[in-house]
Amino acid sequence: MGPFRTVILAILVVILTINLAVIYLGFILNKTILEPSFLIKIMRELEAYGQVRQLMFRMVNRSLPNGQDSLPYLEKAISEDWLEGEINLLLEDFYSFAKGKRSDTPTIWLQKLKKEVVNTLEGNKSYQERTRLVQFWFDPLPDEINMEDFMSVDFLWGIRNVAVIITWLPWLICVINLFILLSMYLAVLDWKQLVLWISVGLITAGALLILLGITIEWVSGRMSIVMNTIDRFVSYEIPISTMDSFIITLIDGVVRPINIIGITSIIVGGIALYMVPIKERNLIVVK
Repeated sequence: MGPFRTVILAILVVILTINLAVIYLGFILNKTILEPSFLIKIMRELEAYGQVRQLMFRMVNRSLPNGQDSLPYLEKAISEDWLEGEINLLLEDFYSFAKGKRSDTPTIWLQKLKKEVVNTLEGNKSYQERTRLVQFWFDPLPDEINMEDFMSVDFLWGIRNVAVIITWLPWLICVINLFILLSMYLAVLDWKQLVLWISVGLITAGALLILLGITIEWVSGRMSIVMNTIDRFVSYEIPISTMDSFIITLIDGVVRPINIIGITSIIVGGIALYMVPIKERNLIVVK
C-alpha cells in the first residue's frame, strides 16, 4: 500500500470513528430528549404535576383581578390527574411540531379549563349564567393561547430545525458510513484488515462517547443557562430542590444511555478485534 492510500485510509478511519460517535449520540437524543415520554416519565417521578397545579393557582390569585373568587372552584375542578393529561397532550403536540409532523405550533386551550370550572359551580344558575361568571373571573384571559403568543417565532422554528436535523442526521450518516466502509475495503482488499479497522473505530467511538458523558455531567452544573433557568422557576416559588432534582434526573437520563452504548461499543470492538486470527491481527499501513 502506497503512502497516498495509507493517508486516505487513515482519514477514512478517523471519519468513521467520528461518524459512529455522532450516530450513537443522535439515536440517544432521539430516544430521550426528543421523545415526550422521556419528559413525562421524569415529571411523574418528581411529582411535578402537583407543583404545576399549585403554581397555576398562585398565578390566578395574583395575576387576575377577579381570580381570587374562583380559587375554591378551580381547586375542585382541576385535579392533578386532569392537569397531567392536559400537560402531556401539550407536550405531545409540541414534539409533533418540533419534529416536523405538524406545521402549526401547539395551542393551550383555556376554554377547557373554564368549562371544567363551570361544571363545578353549584346553585340554581343556568349554564349561561355560570359561563358568564367564570368568564368574569378569568378575564382578560382568552379561550386559547398559541405558543407563539408568548415565545419568539424564530426561537420555536429554531427548535424545530434542530430537532428535524437530529432526527434524520443519524440515518444520513449511516448511509455515508456504508460508502466509507466500501472505500476502506477497496483500500486494503482484505476483509480481516477491514474488521480490524472497524474494531478500532468502534473502540475509539465508544471511548469518545464516554468522555462526552463525563463532560456533560461536569459542564451541566456550571452552565449559566442552566442556573438562569433554575432561578427563573424558583422566582415562581417552585422549590429549588425540585428544580435541582429535575435537572439532575434529566442529565442522568441522557448520560446513562451514553455510557451504556459507549461501553457496549468498546466491548463489541474488542471482541471483533480478538476474533480476528492472530496472524492477521496487525493493521496493514505500508507494504
